[in-house]
Amino acid sequence: MRLGFLAIAFALACSAVSAADLKIPQGALHGDTTEGVASFKNIPYAAPPVGALRWRAPQPAPGWEGTRQAVNFGPICPQNRRPSIFMPKLPQSEDCLTLNVWTPKAEPGAKLPVMVWIYGGGFLEGGAAVPIYDGIDLAKHGVVVVSLNYRLGLLGFFNHPALKTEGRDESGNFGLLDQIAALQWVQQNIAHFGGDPHLVTIFGESAGGVSVNDLVASPLARGLFLRAISESGLGLLPTQTADEAQKNSVASATKLGVAGADTAALAKLRKLSVAQILKPQGDLSTEGHVQPYIDGKVIPEDVSVRFAKGEIAKVDYLAGSNSNEASLAPALGLDPVQGLSKFGDQLPNVRAIYEANGALSDAEFGRQAFGDSLFTSGAQDFAAFVAKAGGRSHVYHFAYVADTYKGKVLGVSHGGEIVYVFGLRGLGFLAGRASDKDKQVIALTQDYWTNFAKTGDPNGAGLPAWPAFTPADRETLVFDDETKAKANFRRGQVGVMEIGWSRRTGLSAP
Repeated sequence: MRLGFLAIAFALACSAVSAADLKIPQGALHGDTTEGVASFKNIPYAAPPVGALRWRAPQPAPGWEGTRQAVNFGPICPQNRRPSIFMPKLPQSEDCLTLNVWTPKAEPGAKLPVMVWIYGGGFLEGGAAVPIYDGIDLAKHGVVVVSLNYRLGLLGFFNHPALKTEGRDESGNFGLLDQIAALQWVQQNIAHFGGDPHLVTIFGESAGGVSVNDLVASPLARGLFLRAISESGLGLLPTQTADEAQKNSVASATKLGVAGADTAALAKLRKLSVAQILKPQGDLSTEGHVQPYIDGKVIPEDVSVRFAKGEIAKVDYLAGSNSNEASLAPALGLDPVQGLSKFGDQLPNVRAIYEANGALSDAEFGRQAFGDSLFTSGAQDFAAFVAKAGGRSHVYHFAYVADTYKGKVLGVSHGGEIVYVFGLRGLGFLAGRASDKDKQVIALTQDYWTNFAKTGDPNGAGLPAWPAFTPADRETLVFDDETKAKANFRRGQVGVMEIGWSRRTGLSAP
């Protein structure tokens, strides 16, 4: 009897996971299939950026003889991240320019929509192998899901003058160039996995959301995607200038014991170990300047200005924020209450707007202002700019708190929507504790996201109506115990943040 039970269990396990084989121009791949979704992992989309290719634009991906095992994730790019429940300790390597594909129909000609995920982490940390980014549940909705690694920190964003001694007029935005190279790989190869290269949606959170906005604004990414989803992507903050990036890169090299800007300095930099390079980076609170910058090529000018001028890709656009984005503040070394000082003598007027419905403590006032200034305003205004440029826009605000956390938290933390987008398969914070209502909101979110990838419109049968966002009505879908659209959502608070942006850029807010 016991042996019979084991045999049945073994048979069920084998039916859940089986082999998947595929051939692309680079060579043959051996992946696996779980619950009807085939996955192929650790596929190189560019040459390893090591040795003489360190701090170089991504070079063409290598091919291979025989069959490449594509069952396990490749290493994530080098970083100084402490392991956590969301980001366990994962293998790292400078040889990390790989991507992963999940597909419900690995057949050329299937022409399924494609969703390409770009992870967050302040451009200092993160990786495609993080368990919560498992693409199986999204793929079950009839889309091909791709996740990619891109270079981080000083290895990913480095505008050092010594790089010019090679005679190459390249950008130091290597991390963004990696993302563009991965999207080019998708254009060339995704049909083999059943995807349609003409129906590509890029989506990302935090630094990934910023990357999405950067790619929408970048002339080098034109034609590589049709739709874009920016989750908690900084919007109205200024993009770092080339001079600022160079100053920071030189300062970092000095910390590493490398002075000068000649070929000898470049040789010394390339001989440094990864551990040496990681040491001066610190973490998000100490090295916020390691980020994309205006290079005249990948990013021609301030990204918010590009959006305002309409000098962006003609895409369908979806963006949003969460109800407790201030949860990010400690990681950045910021105090939201102290940040209120930026309003100067206008602080009483700003406070009056925030307290229109009742008095707030300093902590609550600072918490809300932090989220509005960094995320809510950017989502709304970038969506308005896209609409003005002729694209379709939709905006959300995620305020649904899982049942197990109701009454215990101030709102949905930065990144808290990710588990609703990808589902509970990974090490999501709801794993094993999701209520029926939580699961309903997960299903709702996945339907919206995948509908958008399919048609450019998140709406669908049985879903609460999600009106398009326009500068006039500013309709925002608020995910909560009752998910519904609200016109002019937080209009007064967002208007405050627009004033500072207009003063900085000389442009009118939408």
